[in-house]
Amino acid sequence: MKKQALATITEYNMFAPGDGVVLGLSGGADSIALLHFLHNLDMPGLKIAAVHINHGLRGDEANEDAVFCEKICQKYNINVVVFDKNVAELAAETGLGIEQAGRQARYDCFHQALTQLGYNKIAVAHNKNDVAETVLMNIFRGSGGVKGIPAVNGTVVRPLINVGRDEILAYCADNGLEFRTDSTNDQNNYTRNKVRNIFLPMAREVNFAAVDALVRLAGISADEDSFLDNITKNVYKKCVNNGEIDIKLLDEHDIAIKRRVIRMALAEAFGGLMDINNNHVEAVLGLFGKENGKRAVLPRSIVAEKIYHKICIKIAGSVQEFSVILPKNIPIYVAQAGKWFYLGKNPPQENAFTMALDCGKIDGVQVKVRTRLPGDRIFFDAVGTKKIKDYFSDKKVPRHLRDRAVFVAADGDVICMMDGPKSQKFSPETRAGSMFLQIWEEEG
Repeated sequence: MKKQALATITEYNMFAPGDGVVLGLSGGADSIALLHFLHNLDMPGLKIAAVHINHGLRGDEANEDAVFCEKICQKYNINVVVFDKNVAELAAETGLGIEQAGRQARYDCFHQALTQLGYNKIAVAHNKNDVAETVLMNIFRGSGGVKGIPAVNGTVVRPLINVGRDEILAYCADNGLEFRTDSTNDQNNYTRNKVRNIFLPMAREVNFAAVDALVRLAGISADEDSFLDNITKNVYKKCVNNGEIDIKLLDEHDIAIKRRVIRMALAEAFGGLMDINNNHVEAVLGLFGKENGKRAVLPRSIVAEKIYHKICIKIAGSVQEFSVILPKNIPIYVAQAGKWFYLGKNPPQENAFTMALDCGKIDGVQVKVRTRLPGDRIFFDAVGTKKIKDYFSDKKVPRHLRDRAVFVAADGDVICMMDGPKSQKFSPETRAGSMFLQIWEEEG
């Protein structure tokens, strides 16, 4: 394992002296092996911190996993941050499946730790078997691609991506490493578990090197997809705008590019392709020759509708656009948002969201509670002005959730988003020059 992991790190230039690495630590064999390997890696100044996420799905067993991870990190003198996330609740709120909601929660925690610590890399313990499983899952879903898992994806690196699970277990045994075994791994109520426990063993009966064969297929597919994706991205920019596909422009291209553009548009709407298969792509494609007003029903209450020469992808019965001006020094209930709002000098509520604003930056502009508008932007001290569209894209917020977002804004400058980010643009220099924005529920 060590030799292969070192080769992968070198091939992809994963680490450099002085890097700060946030390591995803579940307590299982894969992540424990990665922790031990990186802890002993001969890399000057390499800093490691572990992040463990309790998904709130396995009761006492999950709590014991957290304690185990803390003890292992204490042994190696490595800082560990433990997050508690209610993944079932997150899945219900977002409409995602448990597996996808768990993944989203994990990477949100990784990036949060990355920012807090000022580190620059996230290391996760995906291995060769995970790649093979992902290829099979993509084939079974009919999503139109068989790419596996990349060795490097932005700040995320996977040193064990070319190492088999048997090699990882052997490494743990050779180094006397203890690890936790998730009892749900043997339960076939999740897609990945079914693939791991049922289909991959069957594939090995056909070809004992099935894992290697699937990994090779993923590599070839990734190379070809990269080539076609570059072409598709250019077409996408010309043919798709804000969830609307221009039929006339896209019809000029080959069917393979059409399908890829549609998949790209659906991925933006859904925040990924987890629930999308080829039937959904073909359903959208089929609208090209239909009459105006025809629809294709997609998962999560999203629809694709033909409106003249365009295909519009949106949530069925989505929130109606609204805009309400906030008066000064008078509380107002905004029914569309389901909350009370106050903008003035003397905030009336003790237990409410309260944000201090600079009077000089608010005077002379109308402050509104409203839905999103094209060109909306928000200011962060660390990165400067960012378009809300880009913020949503960076956070991989599905389009149907973007349309539900409610903002307090001064013209095109977002002051804050409900249950979301706050702008630093309006921060007051002194309390004396402050005006206060308060938001609270109806019951106060």
